[in-house]
Amino acid sequence: MSTPNISKLNRILQKAVPGTVLTSTWLAEHGVSKDLARKYVASGWLDRIGHGAYMRAGETARWNGALFALQTQLEMNVHVAGLSALQLKGLAHFLPAGQEKRVLLFSDGVERVPSWFSKKDWGVELAHRCVQLFDDSEKLPVSDIQCQGFSVRASSPERAAFELLYSIQNNSDFDYARILFDGFSSFRPGEVQKLLSTCRSVRVKRTFLWMAGECSHPWWKYVDLTNVGLGSGKRVVYGGGALDRELQITVPKKGLIADV
Repeated sequence: MSTPNISKLNRILQKAVPGTVLTSTWLAEHGVSKDLARKYVASGWLDRIGHGAYMRAGETARWNGALFALQTQLEMNVHVAGLSALQLKGLAHFLPAGQEKRVLLFSDGVERVPSWFSKKDWGVELAHRCVQLFDDSEKLPVSDIQCQGFSVRASSPERAAFELLYSIQNNSDFDYARILFDGFSSFRPGEVQKLLSTCRSVRVKRTFLWMAGECSHPWWKYVDLTNVGLGSGKRVVYGGGALDRELQITVPKKGLIADV
């Protein structure tokens, strides 16, 4: 390959964040066509990891380096969510079996991640879901998770708690969420207020209210429930549980929350 092309690539790679994926979109914006990218691969300067995605030769990307590319280069709204966001923020301990290497990602609305992201083995199980859990989700709190030299967007702890409850599939999930709620003493009441006001799921809102009431954290007394819509009718949230008459959901019978 000619010296000018090598110099051009060196200048481009200096702008790239180490440990992250380089998409063909990003390369094109920096003057690297698909044909030129193929030449760089053939010359050993780039490694192709899938259709439309590359790495600097010799580098290995983890899932967060790939997610960084989705968020910053492809401008997707996919983010680390639920239990995964809580775990990476240090708020989820003693993970249930099988969850240690699982990363939950949510997109607000319909969004498809590229095949190079979904099909590559990143060393973890990536679970991507399109979930419209909140109105005006773009205005809701997110936070950054620091990686090595870059960061990726994740749900704030408060938002992740709602996503955690949305993901409950069985009694064990419920029991684990209830245990985690004991550690949510630093939640910000203003953020909780926003989430309760914009959450679309009656089941999630009622479950959040029950768990928050059980824990009685200091922030709870500052949340105003006056205009929080809770729908009508009963909801089966906990199989074989007892009906909470105020919230009209089934919850564990007193003393029956299992250790996780």
